[in-house]
Formats: sequence, C-alpha cells, structure tokens
Amino acid sequence: MQNSLIPYSFIPGTKAKAQEVNANFIALADKIQDNQSVVTNQLTEIESTFSNKLEQVENTITNQCASPSLANTGTITNTILEAPNGVADYDSQTVNVKAGLKVLIPDGKEANGRLKNVEYVTPDIITKTVTNLKNTKTVLFLNDDGTVDIVYQGNVFYKNTTPTTLTDNVHWYNTDTNKWNKYVKSASEWQEIKCLPIAIVIWNNNSQISSLVPSKAINLVKASDLNDFYTIKGILPKELDYVVERWQSGWSYYEVYKSGWVRQGGYVDGNGDAYANFFIPVSTATGIALARASGPSTTGSSQVWVRSISSYNMAIYSPSATGRIWNVCGYKLNAEEV
Repeated sequence: MQNSLIPYSFIPGTKAKAQEVNANFIALADKIQDNQSVVTNQLTEIESTFSNKLEQVENTITNQCASPSLANTGTITNTILEAPNGVADYDSQTVNVKAGLKVLIPDGKEANGRLKNVEYVTPDIITKTVTNLKNTKTVLFLNDDGTVDIVYQGNVFYKNTTPTTLTDNVHWYNTDTNKWNKYVKSASEWQEIKCLPIAIVIWNNNSQISSLVPSKAINLVKASDLNDFYTIKGILPKELDYVVERWQSGWSYYEVYKSGWVRQGGYVDGNGDAYANFFIPVSTATGIALARASGPSTTGSSQVWVRSISSYNMAIYSPSATGRIWNVCGYKLNAEEV
C-alpha cells in the first residue's frame, strides 16, 4: 500500500534498503514538524485575537463604568469632589481656600444632554482679603484660573431665565445651559465664566468674618448608611419638612428647611434705631420676636419694637442702650438663590 506521505513502500518477504527506510522516517518527521508549525501559528493567532477582544471588552467596561465620585457620568456638576485638607477657613477679613480641593466646574452640555465639566484642583492655598463688607451674607466662588471672588448672596441666582438684577458681579447659573454667567455693567452684557460656589461667608458689624460655612464634598450612599436607614420605623411621608442647612454663632443663627421655610435670629447692640440684617432674605417676615438682652422688663424704657421691616432687614427701636435679640420666620425670598 502506498501513501503520499511515505516515499517508499515494501513488499513482504523482501529486504528493505536502509536509505529507503530512513527516507520514510525523514518524510514523516518533516510532516510532523510542518503540522506543529501550523498548530503553533494557529494557537498564536487565536491567542492574539482573544487578547484583542478582551482588551476591547475591558475598554468598553472602563468607559461605561462610573467613577466613585460619578464625575465621568455627565449627571452631576457644580460640586466639590474631594477636600483632603478641607474647603476653606478664615482669619479676620481674609478667606483661605485650601490646597488639593478638587471640584467640577460647569462647562455646558453635550449634544445628548449630558453635563460637561472642567475638573480643577487647587495647587496651593488661595487667599482673598476684603475690607468693605459689613452685616451681610456672601458666597465664595472658586474660578478655574485659581482665583476666588466674594459675591453678595442676593446677587447669586440659580434659574433658567435671565435675572433682572443687572449690577456688576451678579452671578447667574443657567440651569438650562449648565453655565455660570457674570454681569458686566460697563459692557451691559452677561459674560460666561467658569466658576462654582464653595462656601457661604458671613460678615459682622465690624467688617470681620463671623462665619464661613463650606459646601460639602459629594458623598455617595454606602451600605452602612442603608443599614442605618432601615432602622427607621415606618415610611417617611412626602410632605415631611426638615432642616437642610443650619448655622449658629453666638446669638446669630439660621435654619433653612426643605420647603424653603427659614428661621433666623441675631443680636443688635446700642439704643435708638438699629437695623437687624437678615442672613437670608424672606418674602414676608412673620413670627417676629424681640427681647432685651439684659435690664429691667417692667419699665417703659425696656420696651422694644419694630419701626419698619423689609425682606432684607428690620429697624428695631429701643430707648435703652442695651442689646436687642430678634427672631424672624418666613419663606425664602427666592427659592432659586444660593
């Protein structure tokens, strides 16, 4: 029987020549070696194809996977991501923004509606000194060029329509475009800026900072938080109102509720007319309470009353040179303001 792989065949009972037998073995060995090369090449090709496919899958998963801070999801903006050294502190009339602060600065939207951001990290401490603010609440803004601005709280807006307050340094976050804008009065126009608010700064009668309340870094719900949540008895009703922001320093305080309801109060010194400036403007002041900080309460000279009242302050009169404690309730003047 002949085989194309074997060059020589032998007849039973005849002598085989050594060179022919060797030639048959060499032919078989060559064919086996050829087959090994083919199999090796096929395995290498399969391995390469598999590695490429695996890399593509890994890249797809990586691109579609949300980062721990959700910064790559296009669903959050205007927020602090990390504050390893804190957000900011103050000394007298100077604000100090901490180094290493990582933030997402609004930068418009993608065509599919996803939010775009500029991720910025403060390389060093940033300081800002202001000497002309008194009895007011301001917002501390961090800009993408490493500078900071301090803006009157009443001049900061979150809305999808253009504010009617057209004075220098009014800051407006357009909720439709995901961009911050600043009004420049000399040019009579709104200019796009890249910034975000990082803290509330409150100034006292002596133009000194009395309080700085930083914005909180984003914090996702953890499994341990769910364990605490499930220990609550029953279901919380949708209409339940609760405090979302609270601040207190000495006599001064405020509490902001989810509904926009505000409770606030403070202290005014001296006699005669004095202005109690509200920390948060209210649409209509209600639940007004006044008291003397010290002194007799049975004589006419101890009386305290309101002369006038607006959304931003009220004039309190007392004929005695002692402090007056005030408390006011009401809904925020503009629920879209910071």
